[in-house]
Amino acid sequence: MIIQGISAFFATAAFSILFYIPKKYIIHAGFTGSIGWFIYLLFMRISDDKVIANFAATLLVTLTAHIMARKLKTPVTMFLIPGIIPLVPGAGMYQIVLNMINNTLDEASYYFFETIKMAGAIALGIFIIDTLFRSRQRLK
Repeated sequence: MIIQGISAFFATAAFSILFYIPKKYIIHAGFTGSIGWFIYLLFMRISDDKVIANFAATLLVTLTAHIMARKLKTPVTMFLIPGIIPLVPGAGMYQIVLNMINNTLDEASYYFFETIKMAGAIALGIFIIDTLFRSRQRLK
């Protein structure tokens, strides 16, 4: 689990470079992705449900991105977009296309709905934390 967390850090940092994140924020972005992947793995051990694990990890990644953005006075997307990268269901998308090519449509539809649920969990997690931060700002 520790090796995967370190790998997620480097993967997120590499994507940060691709997204032209300023050099002084690459470590922060890598940390955000690493935290998200660690929480994902932790929830997979607890519940063995990818959607719930993805949702919980997204909540923490978004919360971490908002906190870092306020502390470092940068846009939230500077940390949120790279931090979400390890959670994106790319393997599910690959399985959809592979099963469509192999004409195993039952498996393709299974992976399609799993991927949609995971993407929805990511979107919902970002929406919830973003809404909480925005409503907090309006109260001030």
